Amino acid sequence: MNTTNGKKLLASLAIGLGTLFSAVHVQAHQIWFEPTPDRTFKLYYGEYDKNMLEVTPGGMDRFKALQGAWVSQKGEQPLDLKLHRDFFSVGQVPAKGDSLIAVDEKYPIFKVRDEGAVVDTHWTVATRWVGDLRKRDPELLLDIVPTGVVDGKRVQFQVFYDKEPLTNKPVTLSSRAGWDYLGTTDGEGKVSFPLPWKGIYVLGVEFRDRVAGERVNTENVTEKYAIKSFSSTLSFYQPTGLKPMPQAPSTLPASEIARLNKKEGS
Repeated sequence: MNTTNGKKLLASLAIGLGTLFSAVHVQAHQIWFEPTPDRTFKLYYGEYDKNMLEVTPGGMDRFKALQGAWVSQKGEQPLDLKLHRDFFSVGQVPAKGDSLIAVDEKYPIFKVRDEGAVVDTHWTVATRWVGDLRKRDPELLLDIVPTGVVDGKRVQFQVFYDKEPLTNKPVTLSSRAGWDYLGTTDGEGKVSFPLPWKGIYVLGVEFRDRVAGERVNTENVTEKYAIKSFSSTLSFYQPTGLKPMPQAPSTLPASEIARLNKKEGS
């Protein structure tokens, strides 16, 4: 098989797997970092594979305690995050080997269906950007990090919860074109993915810790919850590979559609 045909086969296989996965899986909301052409960064909230971004007024206004950190050889510094219509701008410009981290531990409590019951959940949403795929140590409560291992065309990652490997857990790899690839962590919390195209990828993982408790929200009010849930992503740029496929068409979040419909009806 020649190189050109091999690349076409790899792309066809990846697209086929991604199409199958997209048909049976509903991707949850998440946050992620993306670089811009001028090397600055933006943080988005929505669904990366669907090119669906939350906006303000709307879903972006739920972030009352979003905090970020810039991790470099000099240590860790707070991120300067500023809210715009559909993203938070990042004030700093990290070097290639640096990491960016963001987390909101006081996102408003909301109800979810869990094991047949509708319960209040304390959701922690977090993300990390890495400038390269060398080995990193976990820092977030739920974290995805590169291991530095590349086996052929597959790159290995590891998932941790509270610094311990999270085993047998689904992990999603998404591209801008709407292509999703599903993997599952092994007995060491490790999972590997092919990266056939150049461009930005976002890995996502979710976890529920069924321990009830209470917390103090951003208005200094004590709230009870039945479970704690987590959503974390890892985003990075793959510099080699096939030419990226076109970005998926932009879609509006449900909250924005409802707001526009209400405006038209008033």
